[in-house]
Amino acid sequence: MPSDRRKTGATSKKQAEECSQKNAGSDPLEDQADNQSIVAAIEDIKTSVETIRNDLSEGDQSVNSKLKYVSEQSESNYEDISLLRQENAQLRRELRSVVIRMDRKMSVIENDVTDLRSRSMRDNILIHNYPYESNENLTTSMPVTFKELLGVDVSFVRIHRNGVRPEYNSDRPVSITAKLTDRSKINTILNAQKLKKMAKQPLPFFITTQQPASIVSARNKVYDTAESLKTQNITAKIQKNHVILPNGARYKEDVPFLTNADALLVTAEETEHLDSVEIKNSDPIKKDGSEFMAFGARVKTADAVKNMYSKVLIDPYAASADNRILVYRFVTEDGALHENYHDDSEHGAGRKMLRYMRENNIQNAAFVITRWTGDAHIGPHRFSIMEQLVNDVANSLEM
Repeated sequence: MPSDRRKTGATSKKQAEECSQKNAGSDPLEDQADNQSIVAAIEDIKTSVETIRNDLSEGDQSVNSKLKYVSEQSESNYEDISLLRQENAQLRRELRSVVIRMDRKMSVIENDVTDLRSRSMRDNILIHNYPYESNENLTTSMPVTFKELLGVDVSFVRIHRNGVRPEYNSDRPVSITAKLTDRSKINTILNAQKLKKMAKQPLPFFITTQQPASIVSARNKVYDTAESLKTQNITAKIQKNHVILPNGARYKEDVPFLTNADALLVTAEETEHLDSVEIKNSDPIKKDGSEFMAFGARVKTADAVKNMYSKVLIDPYAASADNRILVYRFVTEDGALHENYHDDSEHGAGRKMLRYMRENNIQNAAFVITRWTGDAHIGPHRFSIMEQLVNDVANSLEM
């Protein structure tokens, strides 16, 4: 073996040195014998060196062979990785196209459904805060009430409470939906109610027209925006569900609503940047099949809100949620207040969360509340859960 040969070479070298040391002061015959011994030792050394050199040469060939194999394998792997990256980019583009098309189709379908619901509700009114009666029979009692309090003769195709009396909030009556026999009576009823209000004559209820939740939510958001601007001494008008600023321009939201298609447009560079955004999250809360979770971050600019919002949307867990409600409030260096929300089809949630932030003086913060919807309806209790989650995350942010 190579190690034995190296040992032999070392021994021969030692012998040569011993012979050299004995050379001084010896007689010629002894010198001749010693020289022969030295020559033999040198020959042994040369043989050992040559053997070691051959071994190293053979080893180099083996190493070179392995290095060549590794290099070839590396090139093959690099080609495979490059191909996979290209295929991944292609799949991402195709997936993005599919999601964008689906979002557009869903938007069209939702608009069609909203239109159909609006048509089905055009004969309806909602009666709010009407107190419960013993052995309640709304079909007979409500026409009499309308005649006595509003002076309007009405009849209904059908009338009913929009749910059973809740045990946890029995002081607030469930609203009533009534389908009028004569749709033209709606304006008469609303005008009569307006006159009572102007005369400061209280009514035991108030009446609104019935519209799809999406329309009501969008309208409320417009009024909320105008009211928020008003608190900052910015006079804004509402025209056709748009907020018009004093200079005549439409109000543009600081942070636009983001869809799944928008999340797919986030580039690798942007994703790497979003990794540095610090976000806190709550523990999930489950209720009757629904699951809720909240994410939050401290923010002082619209860009900070966008980054936080985007980071949550590209998170695989949050991306699977049915609703992702955004709500934020922050004050810029010039003292301007910026606040808004996106319901993401969880109608009324953003508005209630923004009110909760105002009431609890939570600002310079943004939250995304996610909800996975179960089979059971949990009603207004879902808003209490969301408020609890916002509070938990706000505390973790040390607001």
